[in-house]
Amino acid sequence: MQMRALGVSSDHVLSAKVVTADGKTLLASATSNPDLFWAIRGGGGGTYGVIVELTLQLTPLPRSAMVDISWNKTENRFPVAKRFLEWAPRQPEEFTSQINIHKSTVQILGWYLGRSKQELQALINDSGLLEIGEPHSQIGGNCSTDNSRIFGVITSECLPDEKVDASILNVIPDPFTKYQDSAQFTYAETPITTSLATAEPWSRFRRLSKSFFVQKDNLVDDDTLREIIDRVAQLDDAAEVWAEWHAWNISAKGNSAFAWSDQAYAHLEFQAHGSEDSATQAVYEKWFADLESYLRPAVGCVVQLSLSTLSSPSSTTRYADLKNCA
Repeated sequence: MQMRALGVSSDHVLSAKVVTADGKTLLASATSNPDLFWAIRGGGGGTYGVIVELTLQLTPLPRSAMVDISWNKTENRFPVAKRFLEWAPRQPEEFTSQINIHKSTVQILGWYLGRSKQELQALINDSGLLEIGEPHSQIGGNCSTDNSRIFGVITSECLPDEKVDASILNVIPDPFTKYQDSAQFTYAETPITTSLATAEPWSRFRRLSKSFFVQKDNLVDDDTLREIIDRVAQLDDAAEVWAEWHAWNISAKGNSAFAWSDQAYAHLEFQAHGSEDSATQAVYEKWFADLESYLRPAVGCVVQLSLSTLSSPSSTTRYADLKNCA
């Protein structure tokens, strides 16, 4: 959640081992195969090869302030979302935030990197968000990095370090799903620490998602915003559909292949759980297709579509050109 100040993850890649279509394993870095190194960082997933190893530049993060604001009435979703999109991307680069829109509730989470509880409280007070409906707001300060990372997931408090349960972060990545008679790819990794229990992997499920990037010179109008929020309530409860939108407006300038990074104002992601029932799954996929047909012309063509089944290798990802929808 710190891309506004520090850049996206690909900006911190120092090198990568890439298996290309001809079966060669190449080292890609600023000095070795620099064209490939540039392209794999934002040029499209799976387009240039399979990345089997990354070397990353790590960045220590300071203690921070965190905020969690929630509203439990359906009618609050539109005014909160409208104010969030007007306000959040224009805040100091150290403040990164997201809004989660469900069928009847809405939540905002924010991380003010290296700043105090008092500074974050002043930021929120000036936002106008607390004047909408009856919000429940929690703001904490002096959050450790682990505490900040689990904020909004298993806690909404900034706790003393000795009370932070970071075991959910102590993970070993799941191996790739075995495909037919091919060898199963696994990660040669160990947990972050042996002093904590290893986190149980999350249950696998069919996942459908769709992302749009709102550009600085083409913001979403009120009618479009109201329509896409209303669409979140159209699917049945089993779909667990929600909209997860992130404030962008990135200050850090990377040198990767992300053509849209300078223009990206906000990222609008829609997610749902798929169904084992083919008829129900078809309804869900049509919902995403209709969303694409409606919203793509409104925001432009920086679009990623992913229809994937986490229990099988089938996956489709498409990217479109920044300006040309043809």
